[in-house]
Formats: sequence, structure tokens, C-alpha cells
Amino acid sequence: MGPPSMNTQSLHTPPSSVLLRAAPRHRSSPAFTLVEVIIVVALISMIFIMAVPYTLGALQSASLTSAGDTLMQKLAQAQQRASTENRPIALDFYYYERDGIPGCHAMQMASYDPATNAATPVEPPVYWSEGRAMVIEGELSPMFATNVLPATTGPATLEPFKKLEATFRRVILYPNGSTSLRIPLREAYLTFISTKNYQKDLATPPPNYYTVQIDPVTGRGHSYRP
Repeated sequence: MGPPSMNTQSLHTPPSSVLLRAAPRHRSSPAFTLVEVIIVVALISMIFIMAVPYTLGALQSASLTSAGDTLMQKLAQAQQRASTENRPIALDFYYYERDGIPGCHAMQMASYDPATNAATPVEPPVYWSEGRAMVIEGELSPMFATNVLPATTGPATLEPFKKLEATFRRVILYPNGSTSLRIPLREAYLTFISTKNYQKDLATPPPNYYTVQIDPVTGRGHSYRP
């Protein structure tokens, strides 16, 4: 008889059942503990709170830029139209109350007939930054405070401003470049502010504003920003 056979697996490698019993067990730990989650949420909240004022300021600045630039563009277009068409062109500024805030919330370009004092719109109305900006009345916008001609102010007769009980202030631009304004240059300006910054009888401009000056003699516009 030959030598007894040997089980090589038992000499070199333990049975698989033994390996399974001997393998260490590792308990899986969560990715974040509750304390870590609370800290992360708190940090995100702090960043959000700190960023909100800057975000709101940027939005207000963008709204004012849009409103002021629109007026400057419409003023230039009205001048060009008056010159090329050889007829007076009017810019009608509409004042009414919107969301409890009185002021100029819209403007419309019109063809003006001096013989009948009638203005016929040539473009749809423009609403300043969709209601986020306005031309404030009072000391910051003295353009229509004095020497206003009867033909350049009155209750609105056209919709949608008539039903809003709006009044208009009109600047007429003539083909020769002159305007209907009868005031010195230092008083010929309007100031846009954010509706969020509105205060009654506001005499000091807020941090963000946009001022447009119209030269009574030449009709040219000038803009000012802080």
C-alpha cells in the first residue's frame, strides 16, 4: 500500500466556513453626523443672509439702469422723429398711484398737434422696469414743479391711464431742437428711484438712483448715477 493521501487544503488553506467566521466585521458609519449636518445648514443660512442685501441692491440698480436708459433712448428717438418728420413729438409722463405709491410710473411717445393741442400716441406705453422703478415727485424731480404750460399738463384722456385717474406732464420736442420746457437747466431733471425706496416727501436721494436732465434749449438728455 502506498502512503496515505493527504488533504492539501487542510494543510495550507483553512476551510471557507472558517474564513467567514474569522473575517472581521466593519460597521458602516453614516456619511455625515447630525452635528455636521446642522453646522453645514447654519453656514449656508449665514451666507444666504449676508448675500441678500447685495442681491437686492444689484436688482434695484439693474431696474434703475433699465428705466433711466429707456428714457434717454426715448428722448433721443423723439428728437430724431421730430427732426425727420418735421412735426412736434411729445413725451407724456403719466402720474398715478400704483400699489399705493404715487409718482410717474409710465411714459408714452405721441405726435403733437399745436393747433388742436391733441396728442396721438405713436408707440405703446413704457412702464419703468415693469413697476420696479418710478420717477419720484418733489424736490428730487423739479422739472414739472414750475412754469408748466397749460398745454403740457392735465388729466389723462387715453386708456389705460384714464381709468387709473392718471395725470400727465408733457415735454414737447420741436423740429428745430427746442422744447416746451420754460425752466432753467438746473431745474430740468427727473429722478428715478426704486419703488422699494419710496418715501413721501423724499428730499435726499437713496443710495441707488438715476437722474435724467433734459436741456430746455437743445432737448438733449444727460444722465447721472451715484
